[in-house]
Amino acid sequence: MKKRVGIAFQGGGFPAGAIGTGVIKSLVRKGAFTTYDIDVFSGTSAGALVATVCWGHKLKGTIEEAPRILEKQWMHFAFGFMPLVPDAKAAHMSQLLDSAARINPMYQCYSENVIVPLLRQLIKEWVLTYIPVNELISLRDKADHVPGLALGAADVLTGEVKVFTEKDFCLESILASGSLDEVNGVTIIEEGLHKGSYCDGAWGANPPLTPLIDYGIDELWFVEVLAKNRKNLPRTPAERKDRKNELWQDTLVEHELRCIEKINEWLASGRLQNEDGRYRFIKIKKVPMLLDLPAGADLVNSTSFIQRMMAYGYQQASHFLTD
Repeated sequence: MKKRVGIAFQGGGFPAGAIGTGVIKSLVRKGAFTTYDIDVFSGTSAGALVATVCWGHKLKGTIEEAPRILEKQWMHFAFGFMPLVPDAKAAHMSQLLDSAARINPMYQCYSENVIVPLLRQLIKEWVLTYIPVNELISLRDKADHVPGLALGAADVLTGEVKVFTEKDFCLESILASGSLDEVNGVTIIEEGLHKGSYCDGAWGANPPLTPLIDYGIDELWFVEVLAKNRKNLPRTPAERKDRKNELWQDTLVEHELRCIEKINEWLASGRLQNEDGRYRFIKIKKVPMLLDLPAGADLVNSTSFIQRMMAYGYQQASHFLTD
């Protein structure tokens, strides 16, 4: 019997989407979807977009098409979808200029009422270009078997860490996970079970891991984007800010992984009563991030950078499968 696998994609801007694309391209080319029952996908922000594309193609039975769609999705940024940010220095400079300009109330008003709504609409159209939401909802509702999906978001008013599953799948769930306050604003769901004001899921779970316990997986493959270990000491304010974000988000990941490890320990020792078979031992495997990306790299959308990150994801996944 094939091992049942869940893949979790960490978010982190353009590098995260590109690395996730490279990982999936490698897994498809090297037959991992044939060797393993890869049937559960988790992600936050950019990772949520990668996870959703994979989930949709697994639902349609066309997972071999996922790498091509993902490449088009993330190269879209490099071909005029958003202003070109050629490198990390330019990204950092644009952030500084935006922060300084917000001191002016007129700019603040213009940003909130013109720039953010425009970017929100552009991102909505971009998502729908590569993720046929209504078609996938229709297929989900008719399917005998639906792959697992877990998208991380955070309700900024209630403080609730939200996980949207395949049962909750809709356009708003995708947008909620990737709502960046300084880019496309907050996603507001006005009614229903998931009513709330959602911002970047990285505030709460990047990506959701413990929810995958309920999907009966044998292995969890975690695609890391925010490096746990760095070779160089952060020296500038921008580098320290980026490293701080990496550390607190990785700490959330470590807490969730530790929860899974404790369940493994309790199952091995017999301390966890498991008559209904709900829990099983989950082997955790990581596709590690070994690069020291410069501060601001999450906003870089040049063709060369995105292609380089895709190639890196492909390489890391190839090593992962070999090991």
